[in-house]
This record gives sequence, structure tokens and C-alpha cells, in this order.
Amino acid sequence: MRLSIFLMAGLFVMVSLSLTGCDTSAERELKRAEDAINVAQEFNAEEHATDDYLKAEELLVEAADLARDGRVQEAREAAINSKLSAEDAMRKAKERMKILEAEMEELGR
Repeated sequence: MRLSIFLMAGLFVMVSLSLTGCDTSAERELKRAEDAINVAQEFNAEEHATDDYLKAEELLVEAADLARDGRVQEAREAAINSKLSAEDAMRKAKERMKILEAEMEELGR
């Protein structure tokens, strides 16, 4: 968990720095992707939907790199895919949490 917080802080700094000179539409998509990752993290997606969560983080880094290089359209696409992966991770994490809660409730009976 501590490593994840450290990684997210580093990722936030990197995305923020990469937005300098970035097209507004790419900046907007990067922010949406970052927000989706933060929401997924609130549901422990890094633990319950690891593959989708890591994919979202990797795509966000890729999008930031593309934006920094001035490849706006590619940056937007990578950011949108990052957001979608983060949303998938959040949904899977929520489902997994419901299953775990049901199992715990059943064990308590």
C-alpha cells in the first residue's frame, strides 16, 4: 500500500510536469485518466484487479510521455484507454469486494 501511494505521488508529479505545453484536450483526458485511477485506488483495485489497474497506470505514463513529445492525438488515445482500464479495475474491485463481504457474512452465520 505504501509503495502504491509513493507510485501514485510520483505519477502525479510526472503527469503534472508533462502537461506543460500540452494541448488542452490531451490535458483534459490525462486528468480524467488520473481521476479514474484515483477512484479505482479507493476500491483497492491494485489488489483486487491488479492487471487492469497496472495497465491503467502504464497507459497514463505512456500518455504523459506522448503529450510531452507533442504527440497530442496519441496522448489523448492512451489517456482514454487508461481511463477505461481504471474504470474496469474499479468495477472488478467492487465486484470482488462484494463477493468477499458475502463470504464473510456467510462465515459469520
